[in-house]
Amino acid sequence: MKIFDLHADLAEAIKPFYTDGKTSILKKDWSTRFKQGQIAYTSAASFFVGTESWQEMQDVVMKVKNDITASGYKVIYTKDDLDDEQQGTAFLMTIEGMCGIREDVEEKIQWLYDEGNRIGSLCWNDQNALATGNSGDPTRGLTELGKQAIAKMNELHMIVDVSHANEKTFWDILSCSTQPVIATHSNAKGRCFVERNLTDQQIRAIASKDGLIGMNACCSFIHTEQQKQDALHLAKHAKYVAELVGVKHVACGFDFGEYYN
Repeated sequence: MKIFDLHADLAEAIKPFYTDGKTSILKKDWSTRFKQGQIAYTSAASFFVGTESWQEMQDVVMKVKNDITASGYKVIYTKDDLDDEQQGTAFLMTIEGMCGIREDVEEKIQWLYDEGNRIGSLCWNDQNALATGNSGDPTRGLTELGKQAIAKMNELHMIVDVSHANEKTFWDILSCSTQPVIATHSNAKGRCFVERNLTDQQIRAIASKDGLIGMNACCSFIHTEQQKQDALHLAKHAKYVAELVGVKHVACGFDFGEYYN
């Protein structure tokens, strides 16, 4: 079995070593876990909480990309880079939060794309110049700058990720995006009613855009009862979504904190 994981905060795994001059961190510290977990493809998410500048975003993106290549791994740029005979692990670069983009939206989205990022969310839980996350004002959604960002991402076929968007932003994105929209790491509110999970209506809307929903292994998104925060109940989320919109819209987006144990 080979697994494609749509969301892994790998930038967070290598950040502690940035200042130490250590390189090839993914190969040295994580290659065994990738192999044991049968991870053929995984997201390498550059994660931003909402306070970072554009320069800080650029710095993280380049360090992630450089570590992937220094570790001898392949970056996925197009569907032609996906190989059924893939040996080892290849990486899809993604952006989680674009808080550093406050002007020159099209130019900066283009830079993110040119450096290899193929999926992006406009916000994490924060409220920024583009959009509003789960912790932001529930009456505030996508901004005019955010609409420019969506248009540019659509032009580039850079996939929009709605996992951390609040409901207003979610529906604003769905109404203006002309391309498929995905939730890389979200579960079903019908199974676990927490803010980060998706309503049936949202799940159907993503499916109507020919999108995917990545099942999230974060315990608190699986079940409100601790004893049920396990793989079985995560699988029940996958079954729930599959029965609602079809299995072709179900993916993995594990969001592991301790990767691939």
